[in-house]
Amino acid sequence: MNFSSLKEYFYRLYNYGLTRMLIPMIGFLAVYYLFLTKQWFALIDNEEMNSWLWKFFAFLIFIMLTIVHWQSVRTLNKISSRVGLGLKLEEYYSVVRAKTNSYVWAAFLLLTGFFCTADQGFSACFGVVIIWYWMQWPLPRKVCRQLKLRGDEREMVLSKGEAFRF
Repeated sequence: MNFSSLKEYFYRLYNYGLTRMLIPMIGFLAVYYLFLTKQWFALIDNEEMNSWLWKFFAFLIFIMLTIVHWQSVRTLNKISSRVGLGLKLEEYYSVVRAKTNSYVWAAFLLLTGFFCTADQGFSACFGVVIIWYWMQWPLPRKVCRQLKLRGDEREMVLSKGEAFRF
C-alpha cells in the first residue's frame, strides 16, 4: 500500500474496514426488510433445526475468528521485529485486511443462515461479530502496542505524523 502520510494511512485503513463491514450490514437490513414486509419466508421452518443451525454457525465462526486472531498475533510478533516504520505499517495493513475479511465472511455466513431460517439467533451472533470487530479496531494506540513501537516511532504513530512537522 502506498501512502504519503500517516493520516492517509489511517484514513485508508479505516476506510477499508468500514466499507467492508457495511456490506453485510446492508444485507442484514435488506433481509429484515424482506421478512417484515412478508416478501420472503424462511426456507427452513423446523424450530429444532433452526436452533441447531445457529448454534453450529456460531461455534464455527468462533473457531474461525479465534484461529485468525491467533495467526494475526503470531504475524504481528514477526512484524514487530522488523526495522523501519514504513515496512512495519505496510505489513500491518495486510494483517488488518485479513482480519477484516474474516469478519466479513463470518457476517456473510450469519446472513446466509438468517436468510434461510429467519432465526433471531443469527441476528444475535451478527451483533456479537460486530462488537468483536469494533474491539479489534486498529486505533493508533493499539497499533503501537501490537507492533511494540517505542520512542519516535510511537510518537509518530500516535500523532499520525503531526509530532515532527515544522
